[in-house]
Amino acid sequence: MKLKNILIAASIGVSSLLNTGCTHNFEEMNQDPWKSTDLNVKHILPFTQTKAYSNGHEGWRTSIIMTGPMSGISSTYIGTGSGFGENGEYTGAFFENLYRDMIRNIEDSKQRLKEDGSDEAMAEYGRFTVVNVINQLRATQLYGDIPYSTAGKGYTEGIYYPAYDRQEDVFEMMVEDLKEAKEYISKVERLADYDAYRVGLPYKEVYIKIIHSLYIKIGMMMSEANPTRGAEIFHLGYDTNDYIDSWNVAPVIHHTNEGGAWGSTVNGYGIANNSLVGGFSGNYFSPELLEYMQKNEDPRIFRLACHLDYSSSSTEAYTDVSVYKDFDPFAVAQTNEPGVFNKVHFRGLRLGSTSDGTRSLYKVEGQANQHIDFWANRTQQIADEGQFMTLAAISPEVFNAVAPTIILGADEVMFYIAEASTIPSYGVSDPNALSNAVELALSKYDAVGFKGGTLEDAFVDIYKKQTNPAYSHLDNKLKYVQGVMDRYNAAPDLEAKRELVITEHWASLTGDCVNAFSLVTRTGMPSFVNRNLTSTQMDFPLPVYDKDPLTNDDAVVTGTETVLLHTGGSTGGIRPYRFPYPGSELNANGTNAEEAIKRQRQETGTSEAIHFIAVPQWCSKR
Repeated sequence: MKLKNILIAASIGVSSLLNTGCTHNFEEMNQDPWKSTDLNVKHILPFTQTKAYSNGHEGWRTSIIMTGPMSGISSTYIGTGSGFGENGEYTGAFFENLYRDMIRNIEDSKQRLKEDGSDEAMAEYGRFTVVNVINQLRATQLYGDIPYSTAGKGYTEGIYYPAYDRQEDVFEMMVEDLKEAKEYISKVERLADYDAYRVGLPYKEVYIKIIHSLYIKIGMMMSEANPTRGAEIFHLGYDTNDYIDSWNVAPVIHHTNEGGAWGSTVNGYGIANNSLVGGFSGNYFSPELLEYMQKNEDPRIFRLACHLDYSSSSTEAYTDVSVYKDFDPFAVAQTNEPGVFNKVHFRGLRLGSTSDGTRSLYKVEGQANQHIDFWANRTQQIADEGQFMTLAAISPEVFNAVAPTIILGADEVMFYIAEASTIPSYGVSDPNALSNAVELALSKYDAVGFKGGTLEDAFVDIYKKQTNPAYSHLDNKLKYVQGVMDRYNAAPDLEAKRELVITEHWASLTGDCVNAFSLVTRTGMPSFVNRNLTSTQMDFPLPVYDKDPLTNDDAVVTGTETVLLHTGGSTGGIRPYRFPYPGSELNANGTNAEEAIKRQRQETGTSEAIHFIAVPQWCSKR
């Protein structure tokens, strides 16, 4: 049977999938009730590649509400993630998106291709395998143990209630699957072009690079739990010298706005950042990330940060830079410093579970707490004092409905190599990895096709005009890279060097909240994104002034007043290590899910008194 004639059952057909409602039962998911309306495999591949990144409902919940705040990279006014709480609708969105549609599609497609058995078909089998690893790697980063080997096989193998694999075993099975995929792909001269990943090389060469890069990533994900084995896997990719090391070979999805906000081609995180999938999303910088960037005069601030314009139905970047006075994006608010208020242009939203605690800036004697503004001209005009109290958002000019999605970044791979160079057991000494990683991180927005360059230039121009005439944006990029290397070389030991590498890696993941969350969960770094909340992160001392410091430069601090900032949430103040399994899964596949929960508690020595989201993953630093 010719590959081009292989038809996939409509249970995995794009048109059927986009119109079917949610189901919460694995047996129902894996049946094949629509077999009469088949679609060709070439339509299934891009669908399974893009669906994880093209759902605004899931992007808002997984990234903006939950993993952004839990990773310390961003913050939002919805307190579930930042409050270390749980909400099944938020934490279950990715699980159901993945296992309801994508995985069964992949498994059914692989079965058909395997039945064909030709070299051409088996190379496509290998390509589906790589996509499966990419998708399920994202799942284990969030949930820990997952049904990697058994999900999606109801129709093909009669497995309606899949058992959960240990995360360690998931990594090992992924490695074996990637080896098999490489073997199959290597046998053909080329792979067909019906692929959603846009790259600058023929797909055969690109998928080999992706496989090697995934070895590097999986190897580093084992750095805390089993570094010896992690190093072996890492070297499967690194020793080939054939991995993703430049942007022209990095797999990227280019989104479109066809079908509107709820269409299947938009950037899910981006459309949520535009507040077009259920209301105002409020996606802001965390103080931790923003102030790290400001203190090091990170040139990316001009591209990534802005105030919001919510004067229409969507949130956009506020672009009239002429309203600013003495504009300085590098001035630091010290948002988390007790008893301090600084009058600056860009400030992050404090982590917390209470509205008053996260939003309060200061207090004037005899008055209510002064709150931040979420968007320009909300309570005070941006042209006046509003510019000093409006939050710095993750720019919708950059992350929007048509922003690209980087599946596996060149900077990400190089950061892993740089990190491995700080761990003796990995046997790597790559002196250029860190500088290459930082250079790639700085260049990716133009290289990959993100927008926002026009506003970036406008911010640079107004900064030069109003504040620093000698500023050179190009020179500052070079200076930033050199500054990172100077700090790296001056670090007193390998652990300090490693933290710098991880912190730069973390900062490069703005807009990629799942990988940021995974990095923090695995390494416990950056150390200033602390695992356990401090007393001032629970009860925050606001400065109290004799008069309003926004309008009076001679205002004097007369004391402090404590505001409840964080209740500790479901974890008692422990930063979560994971998402819980969805309630729908616990109901439909409860025996297997509960067994996985029990096993992960036992393997980490965590008592029943600790909420499951505070139970470390196998790969986590404890």
